[in-house]
Amino acid sequence: MLEFERWLAVPRLPDSSADSGAPNALFVRIGCAGCQRPRLPVVLHHPDGTATQASIAPYTDLRLHDLGAGLADVDASGHKVATAWRTAPLWGLGYRVHREHVPTFLYDDRARTIEEAILRHDGEARAARRDFEQLTASQPQSLQRWLATL
Repeated sequence: MLEFERWLAVPRLPDSSADSGAPNALFVRIGCAGCQRPRLPVVLHHPDGTATQASIAPYTDLRLHDLGAGLADVDASGHKVATAWRTAPLWGLGYRVHREHVPTFLYDDRARTIEEAILRHDGEARAARRDFEQLTASQPQSLQRWLATL
């Protein structure tokens, strides 16, 4: 088990140019990168005991965010319970899109498409959702194709 964990790699982006280009610029411009941060600094500990400063590309800030009443949970009696959602990492999203028989998205898997997941964002993410809704005709598809490479 220790050997497995020692050599378990952090997922890499399939394309080294994934953080450049127009779709990534859209991702940043509409505000998604505010919570789905492309890079996080980390300290990597090597088997020999040394440590290295590095960064990973999880596309998350790992923080809790209020995403509005529409994403609130419902208790057993049917009453809405306000919920803060931890920003789910987007790395591995491409695997879900291309490999899962019925992919699901969002923090609790209630969305069936990437677009639906984006459109369900509210609360702290309301401005990003509105900016996504204002994109020109081809931009949402371009952004979604790019997200599916992560």
